[in-house]
Amino acid sequence: MTMLCRKPRSLAIFIRTLIPYLIIGFTLNVQLLHAAPGAHGPDGEHLTTETSQQLSLLPRFEAFSDVFEVVGELQPHALVLHLHDYQTNRPLANAQIELETASLSSSANFIANKNHYVIDDPALLAGLQQHGLHEIILTIISDDNADLLTASLDRSAVTNDGHGPEDHHGHFPWWSLPVGALLFVAGVLVGRRGAAK
Repeated sequence: MTMLCRKPRSLAIFIRTLIPYLIIGFTLNVQLLHAAPGAHGPDGEHLTTETSQQLSLLPRFEAFSDVFEVVGELQPHALVLHLHDYQTNRPLANAQIELETASLSSSANFIANKNHYVIDDPALLAGLQQHGLHEIILTIISDDNADLLTASLDRSAVTNDGHGPEDHHGHFPWWSLPVGALLFVAGVLVGRRGAAK
C-alpha cells in the first residue's frame, strides 16, 4: 500500500519539475521561428536596407568594390537596387546604373522619395525570373566615381510554385503538437493531484 502511494507522488513531483522547462523550451522555439534575418553587407552589417521581413525573402544579390556597394532585390514587377558609397555607407542618389545579364541590358531609374533605383524592363525581369544562376554586370557612374561590379543571382533553388526553400510562410509548426500535448497532460495530472488533497 505504501509503494502504491509513493509512485503517484513521485510522478507528480517529476511532472511539477518538468513543467517550467517545457514552457521555457516552447517559448524559446516560438521566438526563434519568428526571428528576423541579420543585416547584409561584406562584413555582415555594413549595408542596411529599408525592407521588411517579407521583402527579405525575395531573391537578392549583393556586390561591392572599394567604391560602391549594391544590393538588388528581385520583386515580382521590378528589380530594386540600393546603391551606397562603400567607405561611408551613405546612399548615393542620381547615379547612372546599367545592368547586363546574358544578352539583356537595361538602365535603372532613381526614385527620389524611396532613395533607391528601379529597373522595370519586362524582358530583363523575365530573364532574371528563370530557373538557374544569373551572372550580372553592373556599370555604375556617379558624380565622383565610376566602377564595374559583378554579382550572381541564384534562382536554382526555386520550386515550381515560385517559392524558394526559405519561404515558410503559412507552414504549420508540427513540432508544437507534442509539446502542447505534454503540457496539457502535465496540467491535468497536477490539477488532479491538487484536487485530491
